[in-house]
Amino acid sequence: MALTIRALDPSYATLGVALHFLARRPPFSGFRFGDLTQTVDDQIRRRHALFAFDDRRVVGYLGWHLYDHAEARDFAQTGRPPPLERPDGADVAWVMTAAAAAPQTLIALVEAGKAQNVGRRAMGVRYRKNGKRVIFDQVIAPRRTKAPAPEPTERP
Repeated sequence: MALTIRALDPSYATLGVALHFLARRPPFSGFRFGDLTQTVDDQIRRRHALFAFDDRRVVGYLGWHLYDHAEARDFAQTGRPPPLERPDGADVAWVMTAAAAAPQTLIALVEAGKAQNVGRRAMGVRYRKNGKRVIFDQVIAPRRTKAPAPEPTERP
């Protein structure tokens, strides 16, 4: 599989591609159509969305919103997102939409999303199988590269 991750230009066609992919995957397949459409459209228009492709087939989608600390804190406490009309915040990349056909694709999407948001906090809500709501919150650090091995030293 030759996985490619990239953003697409904001358009109705891009929105259609994203919704077509998400509509076949829980939990998004059970969401209210209007709510999901507005959320994904906002992510794509603001260029806060990435697609994963295997050749020309969509195999993943990642979308986020940018909030300031206060908005993110309120969202975490109440479960109600800020209105879509507000301008982007600068502090937090709140992961709203993440789906992939395979776990390794999701990992690659998350890494690509982190690379676009270094220095911000990554936050979001995930629901466990038992229904428990779990909020994640972590700083997005630059990806580490392996340090070269030290040069061997000669001893007399």
